[in-house]
Amino acid sequence: MCKVRFSTTLDSELVSKAKKQASIEGLNGANAVIEKALKLYFANRDVVVWEKNLDNGLLQKLIVRPSKMVFESIQKRVIKNDYDQAVVSDAIMQNKGFQKVWQMSK
Repeated sequence: MCKVRFSTTLDSELVSKAKKQASIEGLNGANAVIEKALKLYFANRDVVVWEKNLDNGLLQKLIVRPSKMVFESIQKRVIKNDYDQAVVSDAIMQNKGFQKVWQMSK
């Protein structure tokens, strides 16, 4: 892909976060982080998610992408904001039988 010079004005806090993340990931500056964010945006901008709560407590979820459609039937959804991050480490989750299916690339 050909690189082109592009200038814009961005929120200074976002640029600072992008620079910090670039240094953590060993990238060549904020532009690399912004480029990754734009790729993620364009990869997911056509995705539509539909949810329906049923009377029996089930949640039906439909994820529509241009290339495929995923239907999920979920028995229970619990959202926890206060939790110990060590409890969801890769090793612990794999030992419990979970399989990591997606994580934002770094």
